[in-house]
Amino acid sequence: MSAVIFFTIAALGAAAAGFGGLGLAMDRHWEAIHGRGSMPAPTLRRLLQLGGSAALAISLWCCLAVHEMHNAGQAIVLWCGVLSVAAWGSVAVMTYAAQHARHTAAAAAVVACATATLALVLR
Repeated sequence: MSAVIFFTIAALGAAAAGFGGLGLAMDRHWEAIHGRGSMPAPTLRRLLQLGGSAALAISLWCCLAVHEMHNAGQAIVLWCGVLSVAAWGSVAVMTYAAQHARHTAAAAAVVACATATLALVLR
């Protein structure tokens, strides 16, 4: 397998982890997991927001790494597709399996780190 496939998988994993973190920073989704009336601490909320934003930026970097020899327009189109798939997946998890949202986001982050590392090695 080539590095392109691993960078694409890493972009998808990072985007899924990012949307998971951003979703968990919202009161509605936090309550779905931890019970009604509970809210994340302000510092935890800020960490989830920053971590989610950083994961989305890493997703963009992975897409740019895929198309480094081509124009950046193709990378942006790939990133929009990756964001769409990850957003739909995160919405599905938050809606139908909210109790597993934390574990799904953490697993997506692990997949993103592992495949990005493998892609950098294969490059």
